[in-house]
Amino acid sequence: MTIQKPEPLVIGNKAFYTLTSYGPVDVEVHVVRTTDEEVELAIQTLVREAGGTEKDLADPAWVADKFDDIENERRLREQTRAYLSSLSEDSAEEQKANACLDALAERLCQSVPAAQVSQVKDALFQDIAQQIATTGQPVEAVLAQMGMRPDQLDSMLQSEAVKEAEHEAALDAYASEKKIKVDETELPHLLQLSPTDAQALIARAKAAGQMDQLIDAARRAKALEAVVSECNCTYVQETEAEAKKRLGEVAAVMQHREELARKAASAAERDSPAGSDANGSSGLKLV
Repeated sequence: MTIQKPEPLVIGNKAFYTLTSYGPVDVEVHVVRTTDEEVELAIQTLVREAGGTEKDLADPAWVADKFDDIENERRLREQTRAYLSSLSEDSAEEQKANACLDALAERLCQSVPAAQVSQVKDALFQDIAQQIATTGQPVEAVLAQMGMRPDQLDSMLQSEAVKEAEHEAALDAYASEKKIKVDETELPHLLQLSPTDAQALIARAKAAGQMDQLIDAARRAKALEAVVSECNCTYVQETEAEAKKRLGEVAAVMQHREELARKAASAAERDSPAGSDANGSSGLKLV
């Protein structure tokens, strides 16, 4: 049975939250294994994108010409494995931060008001809409390529908005309890921006009267750093069987996306005038 939590105390436009505990959270992180098969697939992709074949890969001169500071196939494989391993480490740290956020949100004593969730959802949708706009395609067309219906997108955004709003509320409660403060000099680091970009963002925020929101975002980032640094984390290494299953699932997803892309291209070709290209020419080129 789900217990309905009370809404937070709201003074002005600010909600105040509390947690059941402010001690270290316990989290578990799944560490991806870098397999020989994964390295081989990455090598094949690199060589194909460089316009080469397996025969070219065996030629040190070709490798040195196509890949900076890499003199032969053995070195390329070493560098590729190291890169994939670094991605695994980055993924583990990202998982750690997300797990800490989820664990902290479970300690919330209050529920996030629906109006706040709605604001977060609107912001998430605007971000997606802006990304889709750069493709020059309608939202429905892009969703179709992804195999997703509009109602599925709405449901996904709702779930993500609830989670993000709860994360923000939990971090606000933690920051208040720990008396975490932020000044402008910390913004580049906390918002992961260059000093120049940070100054530009600060100038825009001040001009729009949104400096308080910017400081709040940075304060949450600082609170998260503290939560992650103090957490009790257990790292679990992916087994070979799990790695094989994961690679199979990735291959299936990629194949599905390629099929959707081919279908979309075929549909676009059927809808275009027969025997002409986008500029209305015959499609023949003199060489």
